[in-house]
Amino acid sequence: MLIAAFCRQAGLTRDAVRLYVKLGLLVPVVGAHGSNRYQQFGAADVERAALIRTAQQLGFTLRQIVALDREYSAGAMDRGRKLAVMRSQLQVVEEQAARIRTMQRYLHAKIAWLEGGERGAEPGFCGMSVAGDKPSRRRARQA
Repeated sequence: MLIAAFCRQAGLTRDAVRLYVKLGLLVPVVGAHGSNRYQQFGAADVERAALIRTAQQLGFTLRQIVALDREYSAGAMDRGRKLAVMRSQLQVVEEQAARIRTMQRYLHAKIAWLEGGERGAEPGFCGMSVAGDKPSRRRARQA
């Protein structure tokens, strides 16, 4: 299939496909038709694109994906190495999840503070004062 059909089937933009090709993550068959050279993609490329997108959703960068792909293609990706990669990425995801939980707690506290009429100390984020932390108009008038 040509790039337009491949993009639709893989759920990718042309720019993303071109980048994946440039990085060597996708290797389409290049045929000649007249003076134009067309890239042909197959079902295996659609599966590979899905694998790349899954890796990105798991937090791997394209640079990491390229390096891991090269390692795998060279036959240097044994089960122990795969486990090490997955454990390392799990740690990254768990750290991200902890940061997100901190953001959730802050947002819940801020919403409760706003709904409560902004009474009491304004919640800070990670122990930091809120940016632009100035006395409220009400407190400034009272002073």
